[in-house]
Amino acid sequence: MKTPTPRRDHAANCFEATLEVASETKEAVVIHGWLYNQQRWILHAWCEVDQWVIDLTETRDPIEKYTYYRIMGVTPGRSIRYNRQDFFALAAKHRHFGPFDKAFFFAEISSTDPIKTILKASNYK
Repeated sequence: MKTPTPRRDHAANCFEATLEVASETKEAVVIHGWLYNQQRWILHAWCEVDQWVIDLTETRDPIEKYTYYRIMGVTPGRSIRYNRQDFFALAAKHRHFGPFDKAFFFAEISSTDPIKTILKASNYK
C-alpha cells in the first residue's frame, strides 16, 4: 500500500467518493475535515468504520485510523463527523455530497489554520 498524502487534487472527488462507502456500509461515518500537508490546509472527506479509515481517493484498502490521522494531519477540532443517516439527509437537502458547513469549510485550501480564520471571522460579526 502506498503512503497516504494530503494533496490538493483530493478536493475534486473526495466528497463523492464517500457516497460509495456510506451506501454499502451501515456502520460508516462520513468525515469532512481539514488536512495539513506542511504547507497549507486542504479540505477533504473520507469514511471511517470502527478503527479503519476508508479513503477511496487514496486506496481501496482500509487504513488503520491511527496511521491515517498521523500521516494526514487529521485533528478532531478541524473535522465534522456525520453518521450515514445524517449524511444522506444533508446530501438530499443540499443536493451535493459536501461540504455541508460552508462557514467551517470556507474554501478548498487555506494558507492559514482554518480555526484561526473561523475565529477571526466570528469576531467581526
